Amino acid sequence: MGLVQILVENQLLALLVIMVLGLAIGQIKIFGFKLGVAAVLFVGLGLATFEPGIHIPPLIYILGLSLFVYTIGLESGPEFFASLKSRGVRHNLFGLGILAFVGLEALLIIKLFPIGEAEGIGTFTGALTNTPALAAVVDSLPHVIADDPDLESKLEMPVIGYSLAYPIGVIGVIASVAIMSKVFRVNHDKEALDAGVAALPLHTRRIEVERADLPSVTDLPGKLGVDVSISRIEHKGRLYVPAEGDTIEVGDIVSVVGTEDEIPEAAKQIGTLLPGDPTHDGRLEFRRIFVSSDTVCGIPLSQLHPKMNGMVITRVRRGDLDMVASPDMKLELGDRVRVVATPDRINYATKFFGDSYKRLSDVNLFPLVLGLMLGVLLGMIPVPIPGGVSISLGSAGGPLIVALVLSALGRTGPLVWPIPYSANLAFRQVGLALFLAGIGTTAGASFKEALSDPSSLTVLGMAAIIALSSAMLTLVIGHKFLKIPFGQTAGILAGLQTHPAVLQYVNDHAKNELPAMGYSTVYPMAMIVKIIIAQLLVVALM
Repeated sequence: MGLVQILVENQLLALLVIMVLGLAIGQIKIFGFKLGVAAVLFVGLGLATFEPGIHIPPLIYILGLSLFVYTIGLESGPEFFASLKSRGVRHNLFGLGILAFVGLEALLIIKLFPIGEAEGIGTFTGALTNTPALAAVVDSLPHVIADDPDLESKLEMPVIGYSLAYPIGVIGVIASVAIMSKVFRVNHDKEALDAGVAALPLHTRRIEVERADLPSVTDLPGKLGVDVSISRIEHKGRLYVPAEGDTIEVGDIVSVVGTEDEIPEAAKQIGTLLPGDPTHDGRLEFRRIFVSSDTVCGIPLSQLHPKMNGMVITRVRRGDLDMVASPDMKLELGDRVRVVATPDRINYATKFFGDSYKRLSDVNLFPLVLGLMLGVLLGMIPVPIPGGVSISLGSAGGPLIVALVLSALGRTGPLVWPIPYSANLAFRQVGLALFLAGIGTTAGASFKEALSDPSSLTVLGMAAIIALSSAMLTLVIGHKFLKIPFGQTAGILAGLQTHPAVLQYVNDHAKNELPAMGYSTVYPMAMIVKIIIAQLLVVALM
């Protein structure tokens, strides 16, 4: 028995081989860039094209897709809802305009060129790499053309168009990002710095108070518009940790934590910046503590302050990013907090936050699985639209929306919805690899048959036009005309494509939070709008 036949007969082994080869190839630089996890898709596609019998059960990759988008939503929820108050509306309108243009473009191509309506609509969903939209098309066709004698054959055509267009959609968009980043000479580090998401070092300095009308230490950063926190107050020679509502007087000396840019700005509004490093003062204790207690998670720091008498959080480190502790910030499992406390309270602070790696490694799967279940249930709800068809969010849109809402809530009673940062990344990578391996083998089976049909060139051409036009328009208009950072624009493009491989590629190169910010802002809108556009094309063309 040959190796290929073994893979045909053993789906688990086939899945693991595809993932191993893909993850290995993804680390190889090709023309200066790495495919990363996206290589799993192309390995699956290649093997299934060579041997269509290699197949991964749909349940596997649907679970992977749901897990991926759910963990993305868990990380992005607070940022998504915060963005809707400012730049998010603008970015969503921009993305909506791009999708509307591409939908109109697909309609004109199908009408003007020799391509079947059903196959053309499938090509549209494949070029925009949207499996839920394809599922919606296949589901709505029997309702629209119920009396068509060729119904069975027409139901296969969207899948064939999708299979041919899907690789073009992924390759075309990734290539567009790679090319335009060179054309625009993008400096990802500078972009992150300018956008305020770079991992800047935090410092502690002393300021002598010279203003008499200052708000309380709790409200001071927000009222003055500076991103700092006050960790200590020295009043008439007595040094103490500030409690909620404490005020400062002229002549007091306060220790502030912030970046090199924020501290001088705070000093201008408070008083005079003093020399010296206050962290060397032996009258207070400083300790970096690991957050492993779920009782302090998902709650704004302002609500934790009453329980923190004699200690204060000055910094929060999440992943590789140090952040100034702000009153509205919510701690997550796995965060590391820098605590300033009196000597008699420092051990209590350690117990208060947990400081246990072992406890954190015991991830509570119940909230994760419960959230996933709620997401899948939401995705199953049909929403009727004109034309006698219904749409649904599917296994991607439902979990994403539920995760965004739950992560913004932080906790519900005893349930803490976000999971530790390291666990989130691990689940996300596994889910992504499962999805890419499965969708690659699914597309590969039809891909081989379609390649032998000369009319497939028209489908490939349509896919290239849609993928490249949407990518180039998004990158050029977003970055050059709307002045959105390139990394964030590329994240918006990945969100409009609703494809995790594109986001992973952008993340691997940007190495900052900008792509995820763009992705999470437009992804929910793009998922829903593409499902609607695909079904509107069915109503308009069939």
